[in-house]
Amino acid sequence: MGLGVRTKDQVVSGCSEATVWWVAERKKKLREHLNETMSVNPFLLPILFELHNLSSLQELNELLVASHLMTGHATGFGKLIDEKILPNVFGTTKLDAKLRASRKPLNESCFDEVDHLLQRNGKTDVLSLKAGRWTIQLTMAVQLNAAFNEIINNYGESFDEIAVGVFYGKKDGLTDKYDILRGINRGKNHNVVDLTSRVNVYAGKDFWAWLNDGEERTQSWVLDGIRRGLATDNSREECGALLANFERKVAEKYQKYFETNEDVDWDGLLKEINGA
Repeated sequence: MGLGVRTKDQVVSGCSEATVWWVAERKKKLREHLNETMSVNPFLLPILFELHNLSSLQELNELLVASHLMTGHATGFGKLIDEKILPNVFGTTKLDAKLRASRKPLNESCFDEVDHLLQRNGKTDVLSLKAGRWTIQLTMAVQLNAAFNEIINNYGESFDEIAVGVFYGKKDGLTDKYDILRGINRGKNHNVVDLTSRVNVYAGKDFWAWLNDGEERTQSWVLDGIRRGLATDNSREECGALLANFERKVAEKYQKYFETNEDVDWDGLLKEINGA
């Protein structure tokens, strides 16, 4: 699918539709009571109890459930951007497993960290999508540099710009790992190649503008679409009830260790989680 400038109406409408779908997926998780997937650290619990000045199982439970769900929300939102909004709203080509397996050279390992292709103005750009400033560490940055170098050397005639897109934050707030993947060493000398002429990093507003052929209002349109989707779905009350039920199911598992707030049976809780 070719890429062209998306209008405000197109972006808002598409993001609204994607948001409605995503909220329905998150509600499904709450309905299924996936409290069994929670990984509770019995050594951390008494520390959290003190650090957060908690006084009851209910307060501890709210903290644990919020933390557990936020991990899922963050992962799920990344998939919303990657699998729904970019291809369906902005017309990118998502490099899923099926496409990569059927098209050379996309099946080569150097394309493992490439998420999308963008066809526009007779050119094909390569996009590696990241969430925020901490998404990549040193090992990955060096590996990305090597992979991008291989793409440029072996397939450079087929692709133009290689972009690393960070969908929230600002470029000056990113860690030095985003420089390293371009081959820029800051201080310690890493085994990387200078790719600055072909590889660029775009973050926050700049990323959304780059994605939409330079339209700087794009990020605001995406947010407008998300807000419209939430208003259309109107799930606040239903989600509140689902969340309360989820918390109740979790609390029931550990209630017997909190008979009195002054004397929590941390040892008993440890043995249930880790084994007696």
